[in-house]
Amino acid sequence: GNKSGYKNSYTQTARFLAKHGFASVRFDLFGNGESDGEFEDMTFTGILEDIEDIINWTKQQDFADPEKVILSGQSMGGYAAPRVNPYALILMCPGAGMWFGCKERAEAMEAKGITSADIEGLCFATSFNHDLYQYEPFSSAAGYEGPVLIVRGTADDLVDDATCHKYETLYSGKCTYQTIEGANHNFASASARKELNESILTFLQALK
Repeated sequence: GNKSGYKNSYTQTARFLAKHGFASVRFDLFGNGESDGEFEDMTFTGILEDIEDIINWTKQQDFADPEKVILSGQSMGGYAAPRVNPYALILMCPGAGMWFGCKERAEAMEAKGITSADIEGLCFATSFNHDLYQYEPFSSAAGYEGPVLIVRGTADDLVDDATCHKYETLYSGKCTYQTIEGANHNFASASARKELNESILTFLQALK
C-alpha cells in the first residue's frame, strides 16, 4: 500500500476532499513507496503498527481534532482499519480472502523449499502468511461501534458482495453499504472515482 493509490486514486480523493474542507493524511506502509524497509520484510502486524503510528501522529497535528480522526482503508487495509478504533471508518472493498487458507498456502510452498513468491517484481515472503494467520478478519469488525461506510464496485473480482455484506452485519446499525455499478477492485474509471469520492464526501458531511 502506498500513499498515492492505484493510478493516483488516493491523491485525487484527498484533493477532492480538501476542496470541501476535509484534511487528509496519506502514508506509505513499511517497505512500500518511499518508506524505509524491504517489501519482503512487511508483516500484517507491522501494518497494524504503521496504522497506529500514523493515527497517533495525526492526532498531534494542529489541523486535526484528535477526537474525530476518520480512517479509510482499501482491500486488505479494510480489515486492518477498525483495530485502532477511529471516530468513523470508510472501507473500500474490504477484503478477507487473503486470510482464508493463508497458513496452508505458506506451508505448501515451504514444503517445496519455496519461501517467497515473485509478485510483479515484489518479493512476497511466506512468513507474511504465518503472521497474517493470527488475525481473523471479521473479529475486530464485530467490536467496532462507530459510523461505517463500505463501498464496493459490482465488477470487483477480488472481494465479493457476500464479504461486504458480512462486514455490514457485523458492524453496528450505523453502517452504510453502497455499490458502484461496473466498478472494479480499484474503481479504475473516471465515473467510478467520481461516484466513490462523492459517496465519501456525503458520508463525511453527515458526520459533522
